[in-house]
Amino acid sequence: KSAQPGNPKPRLFRYPDQDAIINRMGFNNEGAESVARRLARAPPPGRRFTPIGVNIGKSKVASLDQAIEDYVGSFRHLARHADYLVVNVSSPNTPDLRKLQDSERLSELLTALEAENTDDVAGHGRNRCPILVKIAPDLSFREIDRVLETIDSLDLDGIISTNTTLARPGVFAEIKEAGGLSGAPLARKSTAIIRYIACHTEGRLPIIGVGGIVDAITAGEKMDAGAWLVQIYSGLIFRGPSLPREIAAALA
Repeated sequence: KSAQPGNPKPRLFRYPDQDAIINRMGFNNEGAESVARRLARAPPPGRRFTPIGVNIGKSKVASLDQAIEDYVGSFRHLARHADYLVVNVSSPNTPDLRKLQDSERLSELLTALEAENTDDVAGHGRNRCPILVKIAPDLSFREIDRVLETIDSLDLDGIISTNTTLARPGVFAEIKEAGGLSGAPLARKSTAIIRYIACHTEGRLPIIGVGGIVDAITAGEKMDAGAWLVQIYSGLIFRGPSLPREIAAALA
């Protein structure tokens, strides 16, 4: 919700030989109100050529006890401008944010956001904003089960699997930079989690697959595992802005 500069620089580290990135950006942004003003200049949801998803996370200055209020504040500013809204409870770069994946805290947070969503629809006569939850790749399958139970109980719209990892596999065991690791080292783990979620939900829950997508083959692996859509971060940096078009053409 709050404007914040993010973590001190340098805060992004590229490893081209491994198709990987470590980042500890820390949600550097101008604040929800400023972003909402900018989005208000674009065509409204449902009338855009390209859908816009808006990611919200806890402000660094908000304590864990203030987190729900902080997320709801962001939601109030941004939901009406979003084609879908992402509840990010998995960034490793904001203190205590990942603790919101705990089943009780997550249920309280998502219940509050869905109540706000319902009230906003009634108050403004707009369509309900779809809500997706973005999870960490470092959760156990038991913890993922609890997240899925919460999503199902509130009839939310989907899940994004996965964010960056705190694990340091292979050559990264010797690298001491703090932050989330993304790119090729995350590919196998994120695909396994996507497959688990798809099987657990019998393919009914929309999944956006993320992690180690660098070409059509790796994108196809995510979709074969059960992803409905895919997102790209590290691959876009290493392969350039033409990558989404190349993947779409190859998969078609």
